[in-house]
Amino acid sequence: MDYRLEMLSEDQFEHLVNRICQEILGTGVISFSKGKDGGRDGKFTGTASNFPSTVSCWSGKFIIQAKHTDNYVASCSDSDFTKIINIEIEKIKKLKEAGDVDCYILFTNRKFTGIAGEALVKRMRAETDVNNIEIIGKETLNNQHINGNRAIIREFNLDINHIPFDFSEEEIKNIILEFKSQLPNLKEEMRSEVDKVKFDFNMIKIEEKNKKNNLSKEYFENVILSQSLQDFEKISTFLADPRNEDLKEQYFDIASELSNVILIKRDNFAEFEQVFLFIFKKICDGESIRGKRHIYTLLHYMYYECLIGIKE
Repeated sequence: MDYRLEMLSEDQFEHLVNRICQEILGTGVISFSKGKDGGRDGKFTGTASNFPSTVSCWSGKFIIQAKHTDNYVASCSDSDFTKIINIEIEKIKKLKEAGDVDCYILFTNRKFTGIAGEALVKRMRAETDVNNIEIIGKETLNNQHINGNRAIIREFNLDINHIPFDFSEEEIKNIILEFKSQLPNLKEEMRSEVDKVKFDFNMIKIEEKNKKNNLSKEYFENVILSQSLQDFEKISTFLADPRNEDLKEQYFDIASELSNVILIKRDNFAEFEQVFLFIFKKICDGESIRGKRHIYTLLHYMYYECLIGIKE
């Protein structure tokens, strides 16, 4: 379940974290008001109720920190989060010197990637000499601390935004892999038809479409025009090939599916390029996919064909 925590404000997320800590640590959790907190959004002293487990609970002086982002696809492996951790390490060192920390828990609504996330935790422990340190990402927040907890869901109105952004990503992968395998032949066909008229954007119409969909001029010119447009005719040739009739049906089914889910969830994203990025990351999801650049090309082609996004 995804409760779309990026839709909360920074203050709401901080309150949510302290509310969760009351359940996993104890009712003695103290929240700090807005302002300089010395590296802490909350604190607790004593033995945790059930953290990190009911069998072996941490005890001592707990420091609680909340780090919120409004970027749905943000990850703990992002460079900006590493900078956040660098700052937190210095704060923890000062707290350690003052005897104010035995356990430190950082909550974030970023995706906690196993390799990068664990590496950050190990580094924090090593550099601060505090062994009880943990980073709680959005997966754990959603699945272990929010899902099923009706009191918290109601208190923070989390059921409003949790409709999943689901689509058949496996079918898109299938089309991309097949397109990539046929690309050498498509290139040969393209070279033999050099006089064929290329895709021609009516700039007035496309500018209106971009404006209605809140797609930035920079993204349109620097990504769609500069990187994807050159392959649009190849996609058209690929879909027009009678041998790819089944893939063509899949393509239009996926486009229809994406169109509907984007319409429902559009308010969760600012610029339309964030929609592209979200779909791309959901399809890849950490997997090593050959030709993954073609995912963007296919999505841009759907947008150009007005299969996704608001039409004129």
